[in-house]
Amino acid sequence: MTRRIFEFECANSHRIEAFVDDTTTHLPCSKCGQDAARVISAIRLNLEGCSGSFPTAADSWVRKRNEKIAQEQKLNS
Repeated sequence: MTRRIFEFECANSHRIEAFVDDTTTHLPCSKCGQDAARVISAIRLNLEGCSGSFPTAADSWVRKRNEKIAQEQKLNS
């Protein structure tokens, strides 16, 4: 079984994270002891402005492209 970090929420709105098997859907709340159900948490994603591009991915692509062009120019000269 695969273990992952999941977020759980109880009836008292306590949110906790736990490293559990991927089949675990409920567990006792560590703050109040009530049954906490697994919830789907929001994905943390940093998009650049309105263009929707990923800044780190774009920067990495530009750097690798420039390195490849420099290597090809060196081989062709």
